[in-house]
Amino acid sequence: MKKPRVVIVGCGNRGLDAYGAWIADHPEEVDVVGLVDPQPNRIALGRRIFPQVKSSAVFEDWQDFLAHPAMADGVILATQDQQHSEAAVACAHRGYHLLLEKPMAPTEEECREIIAEVLRSGIIFAVAHVLRYAPHFLEIHRLIREGAVGEVVTIQHAEDVAYWHMAHSFVRGNWRNQVGSSFMLLSKSCHDIDLLRYFTGRPCRRVQSFGGLLHFRREMKPKEAGKALFCHECTFEPHCPYSSNKIYLRDRAAKGYRGWPLNVLRDDPTEESISEALREGPYGRCVYECDNDVVDHQVVNLEYAGGVTASFTMSAFNEGGRRTVVQGTHGIIRAVEGQIRVLDFLHDSWKEVTVELPQGTADRHGGGDGGLLEAWVSDLRTGKRELIRSGAEESLETHLTTFAAERSRRHGGVETVVY
Repeated sequence: MKKPRVVIVGCGNRGLDAYGAWIADHPEEVDVVGLVDPQPNRIALGRRIFPQVKSSAVFEDWQDFLAHPAMADGVILATQDQQHSEAAVACAHRGYHLLLEKPMAPTEEECREIIAEVLRSGIIFAVAHVLRYAPHFLEIHRLIREGAVGEVVTIQHAEDVAYWHMAHSFVRGNWRNQVGSSFMLLSKSCHDIDLLRYFTGRPCRRVQSFGGLLHFRREMKPKEAGKALFCHECTFEPHCPYSSNKIYLRDRAAKGYRGWPLNVLRDDPTEESISEALREGPYGRCVYECDNDVVDHQVVNLEYAGGVTASFTMSAFNEGGRRTVVQGTHGIIRAVEGQIRVLDFLHDSWKEVTVELPQGTADRHGGGDGGLLEAWVSDLRTGKRELIRSGAEESLETHLTTFAAERSRRHGGVETVVY
């Protein structure tokens, strides 16, 4: 079995810092032979990580890459959300196997177009629903399938985004408004809607949702902050939990930390370079003076085939992490990331379940990033399509469920999911 060759299209935080990092740690598994990104600094970083990439295999945009004769087996497509659809369809049409960062696309129509071309072309395809590959959630899935709680009746699942992550990515950052990205449930939590489908093993029939942008608005700005537009101008800044100086400098750079999210602000994060970025760029803005419009809290109720139900909560106002409760006819699973407890009704006793995380994993999804890459690359090697858990039809199904939930939030009422 030959070693697959891949091109990374979109050398940002996901394409290069997450997936590229895994590939760099596993050079015996896969070769990066091309890089595509409009930012010279990201290309330069990519070529330092993958010095084997020739200058003739470096491109500013995906159109230039696809105009070139075929140079690889697969493409990791990790551009911004709004740029996924046309590139994904074109790559699939050219016969490139595809790993597509979630969400697939910002509209239902574009998602359907991608999947139609994927099925027509017959490529090996995976959506980056990395939670399906994380050991913690794989263990919950195993327990459900092996009958640890009997038949599943209902599931409660929550994504606690973390107050500082919300401020970084969804108030100041690239996913702050729907024109530039997509709505919050799609951009952040389609992972979790997909995970509920994975746990129930059933298609969703109906959804209902509520939520909105409660806090990160101009009218919620503390009076003491006055008219300051940037944290470094604000006399109230030391008392604000969302202060950019607190999040990036005092809590991280000053303590020697150099990883995400600091490397979003500067490729070489230091106290000095981060301070400069906060004075000059969007990440230094007051969270009450940004152009954000995505929700900061949302709840979703879901009904699956056969009457199984689930609820999902996304909130910005917490320390971060995910929490899951699975209630079945014979028991309960209660889980926070890294800890799983199972109650057996018959013996009325709790059992602790240990989850072994990959040693040395640096990804932020508990081993899910690496698990996804390993599955996709292995299927590229063999052509057998055995390890990918987030393929075409089911990924489309969970995206359509997410779109239906957002329609419910906007317009009220219960939405039927139409596949």
